[in-house]
Amino acid sequence: MAIGQKLEDARNRKGISIREASESTKIRGDFLTSFESGNFDINLPEVYLRGFIRVYARFLGIDPDSAVSDLNLEIGTGKSKSKKTIGKIGNSEPSDSSSEMVVAEPSRNVGPSYSKVNHSNRYILLSAIIGSCTILLVIFLIWIFSSPEGNQNISSNLPDEKKLSIRETVSENSNESSKANSVEVADNSMLRLAAVGEIERLIISDEGKSPKVFHEFKNLSRGWEQTIPFTQRFRCYSSALQHIRFAVDDGIEKQVSGEGAGNFSWPGK
Repeated sequence: MAIGQKLEDARNRKGISIREASESTKIRGDFLTSFESGNFDINLPEVYLRGFIRVYARFLGIDPDSAVSDLNLEIGTGKSKSKKTIGKIGNSEPSDSSSEMVVAEPSRNVGPSYSKVNHSNRYILLSAIIGSCTILLVIFLIWIFSSPEGNQNISSNLPDEKKLSIRETVSENSNESSKANSVEVADNSMLRLAAVGEIERLIISDEGKSPKVFHEFKNLSRGWEQTIPFTQRFRCYSSALQHIRFAVDDGIEKQVSGEGAGNFSWPGK
């Protein structure tokens, strides 16, 4: 059974509406409707999509890990289908074997369209050749600048000052690339919060944003849960630290140390 159908059946068994589910999970109602209809193309990063499915499944009493696995299967199936559809060239209407025979048969009526198809095919072939040459050139340049032998051949006839400048440039580019990759990974994080007791006030600050983004909640009761996206790190204030639990992405849920009002942050200092 598809994950959307499982979510809808579980909600119907509980006898609750989309609106009630949205208020309880803090997930937009149109998102929940799309999930149940099997439409996951809602302009959300996959890490956010998995987080929302996990929260909704837990609320409905479905195993979150199983729900995410079903989602991964459907997302993979949807991509393969879209690739096949995009790959079609020409008229979008379905054609049968008889229509193919008419196109292949020489005729005055089909001559202009056949010529247009030929021109289109030539343009596509030319574009593919140019694209392939460009890719080969980029690969060759990357090999030249990344290979020790290539660097040695390029800089062998240069003065010592030029050789040092080339090495420093390559080193700086490598460091910048590593930093960019680490930021990209850290940008996609989900914070899961849960209240195990009453909390009068809870404030979460997204420390990775500039300016910072704040999320504030009041008068929380036991059993409250929320999923919040954040960038790199966050800081949290709670009026009752002993009543708050949190987890980052798919990590283990943790208990905050301390009692009463106070702050905690992730990663911890």
